[in-house]
Amino acid sequence: MNIWAVIPVKPLLEGKSRLSHLLTAEERADLTRRFLTNLLQELEQVRGIQRRLVISRDPAVLKIARRYGASTYEETDGHELNSSLTRASHLAAAQRADCLLVLPADLPLATAEDVRMMIRGALPAAGNGNGAGYYYQKRALTICPDHLEDGTNALLICPPSGFPFRYGPDSFRLHLEEAERLGMDRRIIHAPGLKFDLDTEADLEIYRTLRQERSSASVGDR
Repeated sequence: MNIWAVIPVKPLLEGKSRLSHLLTAEERADLTRRFLTNLLQELEQVRGIQRRLVISRDPAVLKIARRYGASTYEETDGHELNSSLTRASHLAAAQRADCLLVLPADLPLATAEDVRMMIRGALPAAGNGNGAGYYYQKRALTICPDHLEDGTNALLICPPSGFPFRYGPDSFRLHLEEAERLGMDRRIIHAPGLKFDLDTEADLEIYRTLRQERSSASVGDR
């Protein structure tokens, strides 16, 4: 499979604004840098991800992406998320990609296995039956919501073009409705590392606790 993973990223100093009462702008920027770096590294381990494309209007974000071997697309001030993703989908289709996987940068617990779950969720909609490879017999959408099942934390569209992105409030429901309207196969995946995003003070506390536990476990294994 030829899958493009697209990662939209806000400017570093504008991200995580809901945590501004707890963290400085630079501390919030550091979180985004850490999350983006982790996501790029995890995606590199997933077979089928042929290109990682980072979309941002922040040159610092694009520099990080290129450092980790990702392609970049610089937004202009007038581009909003859905229109930028539509442009990315057209580019992927022009390059003969089979699918487009959209992942926001703020998924601190995302792993390669979570992404593989998304890809495996799409495979039953495709195939020639003999294991020699896959081709898409009809359009398919695979989606992972956030833990509230309101937002969209991962979205896999096969083939990549012709789908109207509906990111914003209630995007999980709206994306499923668009897929139904278009007659697409629809699959909901509950990948644990993708369902957790970091937006609130409670999310930050969970993240800090898990990070400390992982750090302690790593020290204990030495």
